Amino acid sequence: MNRQEEMPLGLGFGLAMNDQAMNSFSAMTEQEKRQVIEAARSTRSKVEMENLIQDIAKMR
Repeated sequence: MNRQEEMPLGLGFGLAMNDQAMNSFSAMTEQEKRQVIEAARSTRSKVEMENLIQDIAKMR
């Protein structure tokens, strides 16, 4: 796994705490997962990460 594929800690924790988001993320293609990981790296606050997790939960 290279740096671009490593999941940010906040994203992993957020997914672990939200079953619906975890299920949505698990169902994504590898390309979609990479896009989510990049979006997570761009977050600048806990609130932004929480919003990202909520958005993931609503995807599927």
